[in-house]
Amino acid sequence: MTLPAVWLLRTDDIPQGTSAAQALESILSREERERQARYASDELRHQFLLSRALLRRVLGTISNRTPESLTFSRNDAGKPHLASTPDLHFSLSHSGQWIGLAVSCESDIGIDIEQPQKPRDFMRIARHYFHPDECALLESPPQELMPVHFYRLWTMKEAFFKARGTGISEGLSRINLAGFHLGRGIQFDNDLAIPGRPWQFHYGMLRLPDTTQLHLAVAGTDSGIAEIRKENIHRGLDA
Repeated sequence: MTLPAVWLLRTDDIPQGTSAAQALESILSREERERQARYASDELRHQFLLSRALLRRVLGTISNRTPESLTFSRNDAGKPHLASTPDLHFSLSHSGQWIGLAVSCESDIGIDIEQPQKPRDFMRIARHYFHPDECALLESPPQELMPVHFYRLWTMKEAFFKARGTGISEGLSRINLAGFHLGRGIQFDNDLAIPGRPWQFHYGMLRLPDTTQLHLAVAGTDSGIAEIRKENIHRGLDA
């Protein structure tokens, strides 16, 4: 299997209450089942089940272990890792009905997916969180491209800070992605760069049958991230 790679799963791929969904319960740990029970709705409990099943099935195949035998730990920053294979890096994301998983065997990795489901005030959000150059990009014509530019910026930033293990509270404006789509490179605050290990990004917009889009970004220092292609994006629970 070629890594890095991405897996995508819709929550209705395995509907709630079916025998297939019930069978997945058995591969969760007791702690995961307790976490699942704390969610307030059937929909959220089902999403949690599928995200953990996806993680366990894929990582189990890659590490040559059974899904139910995997144990997870967290580093000092709270980022989870596979206890038996700490060099296998992964990241999960959720949006709408979609679950995304990215896996690397080279370095920490982050993934973010966004399925737009309601109108947003893009410029209000951008002025609060983004770099001034990015705000200028959003305001430049043609205005019909603003949603695409916004979700590209947002998902790439989220993926970047997830790969760092810090989250967006570290400051979204500290990375300037305005030149990414023009091939002019990316600007970082000095302390975000890693000498000798340049950050790599993948961004894609997948058109869905219901006429919406799924925006997907992956970030990390694995050199293969920039080379992710359609064949590296898998659909379903299996590696």
